[in-house]
Amino acid sequence: MPDLKLDIGGGLYPKPGYTNLDLYATGPGIVTAPADSLPYADGTVDAIWSSHFLEHNLKARIVPTLAEWHRVLRPGGLLQLQVPDLVACCERWLNDRGNGWLMDCIFGNQDGGMGGGQIHYTGFTAALLEQYLREAGFTGKIEIDFVWNHEQQTIQAEVRK
Repeated sequence: MPDLKLDIGGGLYPKPGYTNLDLYATGPGIVTAPADSLPYADGTVDAIWSSHFLEHNLKARIVPTLAEWHRVLRPGGLLQLQVPDLVACCERWLNDRGNGWLMDCIFGNQDGGMGGGQIHYTGFTAALLEQYLREAGFTGKIEIDFVWNHEQQTIQAEVRK
């Protein structure tokens, strides 16, 4: 049986080799399902990738969503995710204080695209992201790094179930 790898919130540009799961994108091979109620049995997913998706969810739904991802991952399965670094976004905005891209990094561009999902409902620091992962049931070593993605500093986390 081939590996089952999910790109959650991949939109129109999913990670190659991954099944695109997105509630708002449509097209061939896209699984339309909410990220906090995945259509997969417990322990059946080998890897999950999610880039710049979690910030589009209500803060109260972050831990339940991550717990759902934990549920479907097989033992030893890998979760890799990226979210905007709220501290870096705010610091950049404080140096500009405009209403352009740097404001969008904090609040989303709110253009109504992808089902209106381009709004940032929550922000992340490295410590908060690690806390949420722990609350969701991840007990292994969480590797946190900072990368440049989506024209901003991004927190990248990797953890195995």
